[in-house]
Amino acid sequence: MVHYFINKIKRVQGRPSSCIQCGKSDLKDDAVLATTGPSEKNADYTPSVLCLSCETLMVITNNPGAVIGIHHSAGNQATVRGS
Repeated sequence: MVHYFINKIKRVQGRPSSCIQCGKSDLKDDAVLATTGPSEKNADYTPSVLCLSCETLMVITNNPGAVIGIHHSAGNQATVRGS
């Protein structure tokens, strides 16, 4: 089992080739399951990219006002720092 930590969450419109926070390319696709939608109850899964260097989770969405949810993926755990 892998445990990922998330320090910041950012919205992006497409998959970045490097982290938008630190510029490094140590990225992991769908390390956690992210959801977006008008509410947590009415949400859909969306792709995400986690920077393993600075722990920034980049959620790929075109909806800037959507609620973002973070969930464990199969075999992985995630912790948001400071929560």
